[in-house]
Amino acid sequence: MKWIFFSLVLINLSLYLWTTGHPQDQQQLQLGEEEINTRTMMLLSERDALGDSQNICMRIGPFLTQSTFADASRQLEEIGLSYSKTAVSARKLKTYRALIAVPNESTTLDRLRQKLDEISVDHYKFEDSGSEYLSVGLFSQPGDARNFVGRLKEHNIVVNYRPELRTLGPLRWIEVDTVPDQYARDELGKATWGDAMASVLTFPCAA
Repeated sequence: MKWIFFSLVLINLSLYLWTTGHPQDQQQLQLGEEEINTRTMMLLSERDALGDSQNICMRIGPFLTQSTFADASRQLEEIGLSYSKTAVSARKLKTYRALIAVPNESTTLDRLRQKLDEISVDHYKFEDSGSEYLSVGLFSQPGDARNFVGRLKEHNIVVNYRPELRTLGPLRWIEVDTVPDQYARDELGKATWGDAMASVLTFPCAA
């Protein structure tokens, strides 16, 4: 079942980067292309809706912080479930950021931001090595970044892009040791995990 788990990790990382990496609507970060058997890996509510009588195992996560990881562990203790903990080590991911040097004149910056708004390009200011920039896009492939730069050039906006290494993880998971009874499953379905990525996932127990 390891390939299922690591495929799931890649999907969750894609979703996380999509929600936190300021992506553009024409692309998403592609971390894994392996097709997942959706019948094999499901959310708790989806498995319950199917009424599957097969014994299932549960994994909760991923948790990005130690505090949400600890809070989730306490919730399982209150429900009366035994569990174990696992973690996926931190990994490096190469991405390509499109950016614009912030103009010295505030009026020029205001006009630039207005133009970006008019063409529906999300942006935010950040500082790097003592200089200020507007981040206008994050891409997984250099070709996508080049195409984006060309698109903004058509609007007379000069954009550059550069590679960046992003550290992901460690990602923490909780493994439920025994198949929960109906009460525990109901409580898990109502639980709030405090982490945007975390959910209860089920899969057939290994023989």
